Amino acid sequence: MDITIKRKSETFVAEISGLDLSTPLSDADWSMLHRAYLDHKVLIFHDQHLDPSAMARFGERFGEISPHTVRQYRHEDIEGITILSNRIEMGRPKGIRDAGSHWHSDYSYRAIPANVTILYSLETPDEGGDTIVCDMQAAWETLPDATRARLDGLQQQLQYRWCADRDHPESRWRLLNADEQLETPPVTHPVVRTHPETGAKSLYVFSGLTSGVQRILDIPDDESQSLLKTIFTHCEDPRFHYRYKWGGPGDIVLWDNRCTMHHATTDRLPPDKPRTLWRINTIGDKPV
Repeated sequence: MDITIKRKSETFVAEISGLDLSTPLSDADWSMLHRAYLDHKVLIFHDQHLDPSAMARFGERFGEISPHTVRQYRHEDIEGITILSNRIEMGRPKGIRDAGSHWHSDYSYRAIPANVTILYSLETPDEGGDTIVCDMQAAWETLPDATRARLDGLQQQLQYRWCADRDHPESRWRLLNADEQLETPPVTHPVVRTHPETGAKSLYVFSGLTSGVQRILDIPDDESQSLLKTIFTHCEDPRFHYRYKWGGPGDIVLWDNRCTMHHATTDRLPPDKPRTLWRINTIGDKPV
């Protein structure tokens, strides 16, 4: 079967057919796929049939796999695979139930954040559980010139699941054990990031709880909060978004965390509408 690439939105996202990701990719196929990854930021595949080993082998083409911070949700055979699921088994969630139901970029709270995120569907409901992705390069490029000039060069401080309300049930103080808290110290990243492979700039600030943005550094607190609000409001514009409706088992969606953010919607899915995915993240580059 010939390999085809079909653009799905104005600025990003492409659907690829004609590739069997359960078998090792040839150098030519990987070169084509990697180019599509950089060009489109988000790639979609259908009718794939992966076991954990094949999933890990595919993920490793994008770099070293990085296990999730919270150990209880790692796959029992391959710890680099994270289980995302709202299904309840033996009285407890099978995987991460809400799976990032807020805007974030994976591992942005680490000194070296994620490159790729790969999601592989094992079961999906007839309706609901969509995944929304935002093109942060397009969001940056459409800001007013004066705002871009103000933001470029600024640094932010963030920490995994940091929250002003320590009693929030999803905060680091309620969700993480002592070791996991020690493994997630505060980090500093640029507000505007330059992609290490394409050279394109994009916004790199995310409003979600897991991102844990505390403030923009070296400016007054009121200005920090005002600039963060400006960024978050701008990125809420649907023209930067693509909403993926899962078609069933065997779907794969992957994206470049260096120039996108994403938002799950599983927080609104009841257990009788199960959605279970495997997720892999690979280690990226220090943001600059």
